[in-house]
Amino acid sequence: MIIDMHYHLDERMETLDKLLTHMRRLSIDRVCLISALNRPLTIDWLTVVTTKPTQKALNSSRWHSIGLRVYGSTVTRSGKFIVGARRYAIYDRPDSDSVAGVLLKHPDKFFGWITVNPNVADPVEEIQRCARQPGWIGVKTHPFMHRYAVRMLDDAADYCTQRGWPILMHLGTTSERGDYRFLPDRHPRLKIIYAHAGLPFFKALWDYAREKDNVFVDLSCSLLDKSILLGAVRALGAKKCLYGSDSPYGYPGADGAHEYGRVLSNIDLLPVSSEDKRLILGENFREMTRF
Repeated sequence: MIIDMHYHLDERMETLDKLLTHMRRLSIDRVCLISALNRPLTIDWLTVVTTKPTQKALNSSRWHSIGLRVYGSTVTRSGKFIVGARRYAIYDRPDSDSVAGVLLKHPDKFFGWITVNPNVADPVEEIQRCARQPGWIGVKTHPFMHRYAVRMLDDAADYCTQRGWPILMHLGTTSERGDYRFLPDRHPRLKIIYAHAGLPFFKALWDYAREKDNVFVDLSCSLLDKSILLGAVRALGAKKCLYGSDSPYGYPGADGAHEYGRVLSNIDLLPVSSEDKRLILGENFREMTRF
């Protein structure tokens, strides 16, 4: 079974029908949806090329602090996300109801992440509001784009622990917004998945996660360097890594849209066993969410 556990629902960029076509073409059984976090953006080849040096700096002990500054500058204090030469508004109130509608329409194809932002609403109240409907499998958090300290998710982490739900987190770059130790240490029964192979900490986070039964990473984002994907799998083991596409963002395809299957092909090319690929592509997520 193949499960894309990290997909942003934004029909302005990719329609639901197009996504279903991708799923049939690539034999993807389920996709876990996240509400749109920003205005539709364009990733061109210049953006693809310029991400590589930053990733290499972030994955280096010597240049990591420089990489953090460069990566951190892509989110402004006024709430804009910078990609290439363009700025895109960040949504402080992500619309989980848009995901809820798809879950009702296609319960056999999709799961959903409830997105919370403690800067604008009580996370537990938002989780409880959405959770009345079936189809949700966990909570999505973004301390980087939404610009808040990880500790503000403490109550949400407690709720998720009690419910048996994982938290998916995109870490920030500062000591408060990028504190990957806080929730796993305080909530040892909470399953937490750090997005994009642990961006922006990579090796330091892998060293920490290796000794933590409740810490995982996803391998989403087609722009991730293949050496980082392999580094995460070798450092943590396949049982701690999960497949996600981060679509509809990624490499520009021939038709001007993104290449949905890029991350899937990158994982297929990893020099690991078929059993390891099976775990990464779906079995780890099935075990974590018990569906």
